[in-house]
Amino acid sequence: MRTTNGLVLILAGLAAALPQPGGNGVTARAKEAVNGKKFEIRSERLRPVPIKKRANQLIPVVVGGPQVTFVPNMVLAAVGDVVQFQFSNGNHTVTQSAEGQACTPLQMTDPNAVHSGHIPFKDGQQMVGTFNMVVTKTDPMFLYCATGPHCQLGQIMVINPSNTQQLVNYNKISALATKNVDGLKVNGGSVGQIPLGLAAFVPAPPEDGGKGKGDGAAAPPAAAPPAAAPSAAAPAAPPAATTAAPPAATPPAAAPAAPPAAAAPAAPPAEGAANPAPAPAPAPAPEAAPAPAPAPAPAPAPK
Repeated sequence: MRTTNGLVLILAGLAAALPQPGGNGVTARAKEAVNGKKFEIRSERLRPVPIKKRANQLIPVVVGGPQVTFVPNMVLAAVGDVVQFQFSNGNHTVTQSAEGQACTPLQMTDPNAVHSGHIPFKDGQQMVGTFNMVVTKTDPMFLYCATGPHCQLGQIMVINPSNTQQLVNYNKISALATKNVDGLKVNGGSVGQIPLGLAAFVPAPPEDGGKGKGDGAAAPPAAAPPAAAPSAAAPAAPPAATTAAPPAATPPAAAPAAPPAAAAPAAPPAEGAANPAPAPAPAPAPEAAPAPAPAPAPAPAPK
């Protein structure tokens, strides 16, 4: 009998300790004497944990510049985030494709696919063209530039890839594409402008000749410089003056030859001696050689 009474008291205490309707979260307390001891049971209703929603983010992506790339080329974005494509030097697009068909617009099969159109940036420009795209789902999105050979050169990116290998594989597919196809119409975002000072890039320095990157396509080979004009022939030297050289100075008159010495009278021959041979006539004096003519004056050097 005593055991039964004890069990009844315990059960009554437990029932009183349970939260009662209308408690509004107030602590329920039950105090009962069991075997001469007091105990207390407290309980509270569970409060819901507040969940804070993350604010939407603006994610800048630089398109083009000194190199034909997207920076960054991989983005993780939540639904409601805005990816702002900022177009740097050159002429570029943001065009959506299927994962296995890089460089081909998805608009060929899905008219709602993304395409920004061609947005250029030139040297000295103070406003930057933008394309603002709101993320509507977290599925992977594959994008490329449809200008010239930019897609084949690696200007591709992936938003919300399932893994990093997806970006690597997409880059390989784009490099093997035989052609780069342009989008059909502007869709999937809004075209705008921001001041250059608010952009996420610094423009590339101008190239030689003061021109930056033009439309971003492969530049045609530079025209060969015109052949240098043949140098003007030097004027012919004026003919040498035909003035006759001055006549040679008249040679001085030769000194008159000395008169031959008078022959001494021959001694009369001795008697009986033979007649002597006549003496030879004296040799005439040599004439003076004429003076050499002066050398002609040198012709004047051509001017």
